[in-house]
Amino acid sequence: MSTILIIDNRPNAGHLYTVGLEAYVGAVIVEFDSINEATDYLLNNAPDILITRSPIDERDLGFKFNQLILQKQLDTKLIVIGKTKISSHEASIFDEAVGVQDIIRKSAQILGVTARDMAEKDVGKYYPIKISLLCPNLQLVCPIYRKKGDTYEPFLDKNDRIHGEIINILRNEGDIAIYVDANDRLKFVNSITVFLAELLADDNLSLQNSVIFSSHGYKVVRDAARKMMVTPEIIQMTENNIKTMSSIVNRIPKLKELLELTTKDVNLGFRHSLLICYVASHIIDKLEWGTLDQKVKIAFVAFFHDITISEEEFLLIHSEEALATHSMTQEQKVSIQRHAINAATLLNKYYTSLPMGVDTIVKQHHGTRDGIGFNAYPLSISPLALVFIVAEEWVHHILLAEKLKMNISRADVFDRLRIKFKGVSFQNILKALEDLSL
Repeated sequence: MSTILIIDNRPNAGHLYTVGLEAYVGAVIVEFDSINEATDYLLNNAPDILITRSPIDERDLGFKFNQLILQKQLDTKLIVIGKTKISSHEASIFDEAVGVQDIIRKSAQILGVTARDMAEKDVGKYYPIKISLLCPNLQLVCPIYRKKGDTYEPFLDKNDRIHGEIINILRNEGDIAIYVDANDRLKFVNSITVFLAELLADDNLSLQNSVIFSSHGYKVVRDAARKMMVTPEIIQMTENNIKTMSSIVNRIPKLKELLELTTKDVNLGFRHSLLICYVASHIIDKLEWGTLDQKVKIAFVAFFHDITISEEEFLLIHSEEALATHSMTQEQKVSIQRHAINAATLLNKYYTSLPMGVDTIVKQHHGTRDGIGFNAYPLSISPLALVFIVAEEWVHHILLAEKLKMNISRADVFDRLRIKFKGVSFQNILKALEDLSL
């Protein structure tokens, strides 16, 4: 059986990879949060894959472990999550906010494991789940069993919850795993993954961790949406993630702080959505007709508006001119032109309890009534869509300047917004931004 070594020093984060890799790839997972322990392991073992976050404790672990692999002449394939000075020829390198499914997919590719292989793999009647992967308060999606000799005895039923004392009992009595029916293994593993993502986005975490793991949650939802695999668990996760996003916005007094907080370990899609939610919420607070209900709607719109865009580099395309000059396939171009209507269609198909009008605002968030293409001077669309359009344009200029490593002032942003949005409908919205500093 293949072995995968994981090094990640963030609490619970390694479990997000471990639980999926064991079930979907069928590998033995060895997990460390200590660099020294991981190094000692690698000196005496030859895992098929080594997955490391980098940097940890300001050390480039991609470089460190690549050197060790070369020195020992190991066949170990290296996956690095984060920044490293080694090249993509030496390792598979992912952004710090990579989703769990991307790591699973890459590991499966390296090991030559297909989705069909795992679905058809004979793992016996019962499948083991390590006790260390059980989460207190996890609601079970299927029955679980304990192994007693050669028999498997029912232990907890579907919809029961895992309590801390249950985990302690299992450990104290020497259990290293519980078991689920083999046919339920992927469903159970998915429930743990979703639960962990929700747990790590809880408001009781530090603000930084709330942002980081909400970013992970966004990627989970986005990947499920693209594959048209939106389950009830994904819907629940979506709602929790949007609540967390709104909470983050309310906890941060200045946009500058939010910009600084989202530069590390946050994927661009979520960062883009979170910043828009912040700016749009500020506008609504300043408008005479603004309400809390509208802020809730705008949070949903911010989360979903670009959910169907496949590449992060396309997120900053905001005009037909930019679309025409960007290098992409014709299929990608059509997808960008239709991403607003596609997102609205997805919402209507899977999300039945949305705040009223959210799908309409998503469809109109680039100024067109039909959700296709871009309109620099939108007319006859929802007033909240106009708020969203201005907020997104504000964020667009900030992120574009950051990408190009250019300084930009609030006055610069205002000048560009005034040039683009001259209609009477925009004047109160622009006025609401006058006291929003960078």
